[in-house]
Amino acid sequence: MFALAQQKSTLELDTWRYTIVTMPLERKTLLINGYEYHFDKKLGRGSFGAVYAAHRYPDNKPVAIKVVSLATRNSAVSLQNSEAVLNEIEMARRLAQTSDHIIHMYDFDFHRHTGLSFIVMELGQQDLERFLSHRRFLTPDERKNIWRQLVDIANTLHNYQIVHFDIKPQNLVVFPGGIVKLVDLGIAQKAFQRRIGPNGSQPYSAPEVTLISLRHITINTTKADVWSWGAVLFRMTYMTAPDYFEPCYHPPRNQRQTRDPHLRDILRNTLVIDARARPDPSWFLDHPYTLSF
Repeated sequence: MFALAQQKSTLELDTWRYTIVTMPLERKTLLINGYEYHFDKKLGRGSFGAVYAAHRYPDNKPVAIKVVSLATRNSAVSLQNSEAVLNEIEMARRLAQTSDHIIHMYDFDFHRHTGLSFIVMELGQQDLERFLSHRRFLTPDERKNIWRQLVDIANTLHNYQIVHFDIKPQNLVVFPGGIVKLVDLGIAQKAFQRRIGPNGSQPYSAPEVTLISLRHITINTTKADVWSWGAVLFRMTYMTAPDYFEPCYHPPRNQRQTRDPHLRDILRNTLVIDARARPDPSWFLDHPYTLSF
């Protein structure tokens, strides 16, 4: 095992000289914090960077590597990206100590000559969205097994008073044995801090996160993520995403409502436009749907 590299509290981008480059990484071998990694294929792209499947030499350990460019012609964007990288590393390290359902990070490095940062982490099989896209439906037992893991994640975030803001099937990675882990804490923030403008991903992020103006100021609460957990459960139940049109918990057109009253109760209480009407994440722990077999 190798330890996560120590990082500075801020990346002093103005004191570094680099050239902005476009670098295709598939089938490349790079040195990251003293270890050689061979990049295989791109797994996906998010708002701050791309994720690749890779192997570490000399033990051929499979890993995922998130690559974020900190070298841009806009200093504000560079600072935003650097803060997102450091934020993701710090929060993931803390959360993974108390939950087996937070992605485990192995290492971190920054290449000054390219302006690229690298976060090395566990490699899963596929994200939950891809898993669901290959299925016509989930059995009640499959859905319940995933849901209980999501409840563990929800309460881990809540206990640390962290709001993720971008919980969605694409940010939940499925591992062998049906284990699910949360990734991408780049835009996560502490609860009760001020936040300016929209963020997240429609319709999985709460409407108060996505449907606001660029200059609108709000206060973070963990109830924003409560919408997201309900939206993911909706996706697993009806095999499609919900929307922001009330009543949001109703099934899609031409689909029957689930017959499980406890499942319906969670959807009815989470997919609520008014955040004040949603429960806290701790509500999931003792809910009959979570506890029932």
